[in-house]
Amino acid sequence: MERSNVTPTLKSVTPGDIAMALPHRVVVDIIEGLESLNNVIPGVASDSTLIYAPEIKLYAMRLELDKTLKTRVEGLYAAGDGAGVSRGIVGAAATGIVAARNILENYLKTEN
Repeated sequence: MERSNVTPTLKSVTPGDIAMALPHRVVVDIIEGLESLNNVIPGVASDSTLIYAPEIKLYAMRLELDKTLKTRVEGLYAAGDGAGVSRGIVGAAATGIVAARNILENYLKTEN
């Protein structure tokens, strides 16, 4: 951006390639939309056009769990981002540890 002839209107954003954050089909749709809009407003699809694309993170619905992350299904635990239990890699790792400790504890009880 420092070498660009464009001055961003938002100073608090991080420049990057939106193709790294958005699905291919969405990026193609944006490009096709800009090209169509360029027929109405010439210049809008120029090389100096900036697009602001927010990063959106979606989380799963929260499951009903006990303090060890056990679900209502016998032997099934929910841990990590995919389960909607945490919102980041550190939290995901922590929930994995909680579930693993309980699984190990239950395993050791059945072995003795």
